Amino acid sequence: MNSRHQKIIQCVNEQGKITALALSQVVGVSIETLRRDLRILAEKGAIHRIHGGAISVKSKDVGNSFYRRQRCNSDAKRQIAEMAVDYVFEGCVISLDASSSSWYFAQLIPNIPCTVVTNSMHNISALVSKSHIKTIATGGAYSAKYEAFYGPLSETLLQRLHIDIGIFSCTGLDDAGNLWESNELNASIKRKMFNQCEKAFLLADNSKLNQKSLFQLLNLDQMDIFFTDLPASNAITEYCKKHDVMLSIASHFEK
Repeated sequence: MNSRHQKIIQCVNEQGKITALALSQVVGVSIETLRRDLRILAEKGAIHRIHGGAISVKSKDVGNSFYRRQRCNSDAKRQIAEMAVDYVFEGCVISLDASSSSWYFAQLIPNIPCTVVTNSMHNISALVSKSHIKTIATGGAYSAKYEAFYGPLSETLLQRLHIDIGIFSCTGLDDAGNLWESNELNASIKRKMFNQCEKAFLLADNSKLNQKSLFQLLNLDQMDIFFTDLPASNAITEYCKKHDVMLSIASHFEK
């Protein structure tokens, strides 16, 4: 490992997370050279490469807290959730991940006889006053950062359930149709939720489009409906047509 690579690793470890542009300026190389360096170092396991930069291998959890996510694009998330809630029916079983998009969905679910399974304390709180909705908490190891439950106990419960509609969000969706998550906790439990779903809905506002993160979660072609608030790129639009994924765009933004 040369001295430049050692300097890159040191800088990434000190910062925790840094952009490729900032790193190229620190070590004094072109952005193209820096990206090659990051690819080499990621293959060696010395850093984690993410879209637009790198994070330290010491950073086991790089996701944002619920409150940071809740404030981001709140109007768009609510509009998307309003579209998805139209698919709720009496007697259905719904799973909600611990995303802020799911929290908006939980707030908007009509108080009709149905069951909601979730690992999120925020979703539980949003449903507590809806007397006709049966809420099942997954239990498990509690994360104060995400205010949600994770781990083997949560996943074991999910494996015993049949879910009619699964509501999912993600950190990013790239033009190749890959869904991304920022941390392993969320990625793992979302995959378990997905495996039990009859129908899977993706709720992703415009801040998630054309983005990547650390962990590949699922593929867009595994979703039945993709709800968003702005027209998707041509690549994603064609992807949805090719793979028979319904693309639902909030009417406020439709042309």
